[in-house]
Amino acid sequence: MEVAPETGGIFQRAGILAPYQGHLHRRWNEGEHNIAGLFREVAARGFTGSGGTVRLYVSTHRKALDARLPPPAPAPARSVFEVCRLSTSRPERLGEDQRTFVKQLRNRCPEPATLHDRIHSFATVFATKRTSLLDRWITQVRTDGIPQSASYANGLRDDIDAVRAGAALPHGSGVAEGRITDLKLIERQLAGKAGIPLLRKRVILGAHSRRTRRQPIDDDLWTITGYENPV
Repeated sequence: MEVAPETGGIFQRAGILAPYQGHLHRRWNEGEHNIAGLFREVAARGFTGSGGTVRLYVSTHRKALDARLPPPAPAPARSVFEVCRLSTSRPERLGEDQRTFVKQLRNRCPEPATLHDRIHSFATVFATKRTSLLDRWITQVRTDGIPQSASYANGLRDDIDAVRAGAALPHGSGVAEGRITDLKLIERQLAGKAGIPLLRKRVILGAHSRRTRRQPIDDDLWTITGYENPV
């Protein structure tokens, strides 16, 4: 979707009519306002849709057509990943175009709007450590009518003590998860290629670099002798 700055209106995507938008706008400006006539013209040019599609396009874009605005440029498609990222990001970290997209998405789609609110209220629980809000949040999500989020809320309910502890306490499993990630990386890089001595040095090097990130690392950790690297 795109916003027409001259009118403030929102252009609907033309879909299969997109290749014929220019012709429709030109013929409208020339005075051809008969829907059936416009449909026959685009059908003669290869349009395979129905007259109702042409009628819907004209009614949706009537202000733009009457104002003799050019047809909108095709809006870039946004991936599911990008929509999720924008929905879970802090509004102050989004650009103007991104905030406009999120606002339009909320206005047009009730379920994403509800999910957007729930995501940010859930983040507020952890940011403010107000675990008293968790029960109300879970109840709201379970009654929203969105199966995926309700399933997530049920999972939180099953392990609510751990969730409360994670929200309220300063401790976390981030360090342990980081170490596990390091080990998996070493495994992928050296599986079947290195012996125990080399693997040991790589593990020590990784742990040492995390503890002393800004300090020089002893070059001895990089020392590899011939017999330490058997397959």
